[in-house]
Amino acid sequence: MTRAVWLIGILVLGTACSGTTTDDQGSADGATTATLDPRLVPTTSIVFSGTALELLPELGIEMSRLSSQISEDGDEDKATVARITAIWAAAQPEVEAARPDLLESFETTVAMATSAVDRNRPADADKAFSNLTRLIDNYTGDG
Repeated sequence: MTRAVWLIGILVLGTACSGTTTDDQGSADGATTATLDPRLVPTTSIVFSGTALELLPELGIEMSRLSSQISEDGDEDKATVARITAIWAAAQPEVEAARPDLLESFETTVAMATSAVDRNRPADADKAFSNLTRLIDNYTGDG
């Protein structure tokens, strides 16, 4: 989540806690209640950190689960793809700096995983996992 979204959420939440609301021009009207726009309140998220060598195997673990989760009922696949996206966001700058030649392939693979969930296509998740495994091996020098 971007800093701007967090700041907006904190501002909105702070306004709600203080018991005042603001109009479109930002002036307080002294009201005792506030209505929060749920689109502006940040959701809880996990922040991943570490080196790319630490994060990429975690990315692989998450990606390995995706195909079976897509096949099952429930929303676990959506949570998994959110973790995949977050892990990639943490690893991406280091991958870009160390191996810019692999950046586009990693991004395409993460996009394929997201699309697999959106389109309910377990086979696409399997293909994304296969591609990711090869990319991680290439990045680490194991392949």
